[in-house]
Formats: sequence, structure tokens, C-alpha cells
Amino acid sequence: MRLPRLFVAGSQGGNMIKKKKVNFLLESVIRNFSGLPKGKILDLGCGDGDYARRLKDLGFDVTAGDIDKARFRYKNEIEFKHCDITKEMPFADNTFDYVLLMEVVEHLRNPYTVISEINRIIKKGGSLIISTPNILSLKSRLRFMFEGCYEYFREPPLDHVKNPREVIFNLHIVPYRYQELEFLLSASGFKVGKIFASNYEGYGLWFLLPVIKFQSWQKERRTIKKGGNIDYRRMHRILLSKEILFGRHLIIKAVK
Repeated sequence: MRLPRLFVAGSQGGNMIKKKKVNFLLESVIRNFSGLPKGKILDLGCGDGDYARRLKDLGFDVTAGDIDKARFRYKNEIEFKHCDITKEMPFADNTFDYVLLMEVVEHLRNPYTVISEINRIIKKGGSLIISTPNILSLKSRLRFMFEGCYEYFREPPLDHVKNPREVIFNLHIVPYRYQELEFLLSASGFKVGKIFASNYEGYGLWFLLPVIKFQSWQKERRTIKKGGNIDYRRMHRILLSKEILFGRHLIIKAVK
């Protein structure tokens, strides 16, 4: 379920060469783990295992889990567990200090069951680091206005799932705004601790900011005027942040 490794072609001395592009999501995760206390990590939906490999290099005790063992490239270096995360996972209660769930939640048909199961295997005070495509970025919002779909959610689900190239179900079916992801985590026993992004893009759309900020102010004003019981200021501080407006991927560190 992890993002594919991307390459760009170039030339050197008349020969074509391949250069690996920077995986900004991976690099952001590694930066944020670099200063954390060492402990046991489960990289869930690990894909080829690059995240698990880098975290092990940082000194963490890493277990990798996925439904597709054939794709995992570090079988002789990192413990691998076959995990169908839509069912009960093969780990005892309170096993891990951290669980990594990168670019997985948007694939899930039963997200509340999965996140609650993750809560079971995380120690008290442990953290879930979860990411999903950021559909609230200005770039994604602009695409939705013209195309009727968000970034990373462009294929019609029913047509795509019938694609003969789909061997293992790997379809983006649920686009999450920050609001719904926050609720999913809270309902499953987690509290948002930190929000960050993979990398930033779409700065050319800065001219939209005054309109968005004005709309947020108007919403707060209308709510107060009508005697509403929701204070939108907390949420608007998040939605107007650099991470939400310009981040390619939304990453949340949630604490049990």
C-alpha cells in the first residue's frame, strides 16, 4: 500500500541512467523520528520496506507487516509478519511504542476497526504516525473545482477495481479531510499530538489565501451570531496552517 519508488531518466556520456527521485514522505518521517526515544516500531502496510530499513538504521527495533510478503525487500534483515490489517493482527496487547501507517488509511473499508486494533497493540503513551494524501491543499482544491476529484483520487473506484492489473486490492476509496481523520483517531482512542507534511507545493496559489481566510472569519462570525455551540477558531488555525494549505501529504502523530 506504500507509494511506489519513482525514477527519472537522464543521460551521461550518451548512455541512459536512472536516478532515484527523493521520497519526500519517507524523508519527513525519518526527520521526525530522529529525535524520538528509541523503541519498538511496527511499520504496518510496509510495502517494499524502505521505511522499516531507514528506521532500523536509526536504532529502532523494527517489525514490518504487510499482506504482500513478496514485495518486501529486507527479509534477511528485518522481522516480517504477514498482516491482514482488516482482521485481528498477530500481536499481543501493548506491544509497540510506535506504529507507522503510511498511505494506508485511504484504502480501508473498515478504518474504525483497523485503528482500534492498532490502539490495542500500542503501549499507553505510544504513538501512531499516520499519513494520507492531503485533499485540503490548495492544489487539490483547485483540481476539485475544475475536475470534480481530489489529488490522488482521480480514478473512478468501481471502474478501477475491475482493472485486470489489480492483483491485490490497492485502491484509494476514502478521501480524508483533516476533520474526519481527527475524528477517526479520537473515536479509536488517540489524541492528535502533531501535524506535519511531506513536502510543500502550490505556492503559486497564494492569491487564494485572502478569500479562504475571509470565508473562515465569516463562518466564525455567523456561528457566534446564531448562537452556535461550536467554536471554529481551533479548527481554522489548523486548516489555515502551512501543512494543510501547501502540504502534499498530511501526516499526523497521534498519541494513545
